[in-house]
Amino acid sequence: MPRKNQFRFNGRRKPRPERASRKRRKRVEVPLQRQRIVSKALAIVDREGLKALSMRRLGAELGVDPMAVYYHIPNKQALLDAIVEAVMASIDLTADNPANSPEERILAAARGYRDALLGHANALPILLAHGPVTPGAMRPVEVLIGILRDAGLPPAEALAGMNLIAAAVRGAVGMGPVNEPTHQELEAMWRALPASQFPRLAEAFASNRGSMEQWFEFGVRAIARGLVGEDQRGP
Repeated sequence: MPRKNQFRFNGRRKPRPERASRKRRKRVEVPLQRQRIVSKALAIVDREGLKALSMRRLGAELGVDPMAVYYHIPNKQALLDAIVEAVMASIDLTADNPANSPEERILAAARGYRDALLGHANALPILLAHGPVTPGAMRPVEVLIGILRDAGLPPAEALAGMNLIAAAVRGAVGMGPVNEPTHQELEAMWRALPASQFPRLAEAFASNRGSMEQWFEFGVRAIARGLVGEDQRGP
């Protein structure tokens, strides 16, 4: 007698185990694409830092053989460049308003860069060691140089000014606001110093009531005024 009901269950035909397995594989398999690889690599860095990132770890997180990653990204250096590009691509370039003064435009660009770095603080060592080199990563650089050129700086000085502003932003991100000291910590710091040996420093600490945000704005505005002061602006 035929055993045609062999795979029936509750009145329905029970799928063969191998068919169910194939269907499950089809549901979970996601095509390996460069953007997915970079996003996963950046997520690892965001969570655990650069030391946690390796091709083996990346392959495991993606659910593929690590060698499959090399088909899209040839080596570790290319992966780091791609991470830098992803961070730089998160900068809001629409924040620039040519109708504003050069100083305000520079401050807006610096804030955009800072916010992008703060969003991926664990990636800061990568940007310090490698910096932007790909076309996608250089778009914010082009915008900032354009702002300085619009303000009247010659090309070489605009490039130098861009590097100065970028360095100031990276330094500010390295200092805080994640590591920003409280007013109580600052007070304890200056009180621990002998006032007779450090009178100016003690005076400065005692009178300080600013935040990292205020210090950041003060520093960027000071750089901007030095670069594009009234006597240096174009007509």
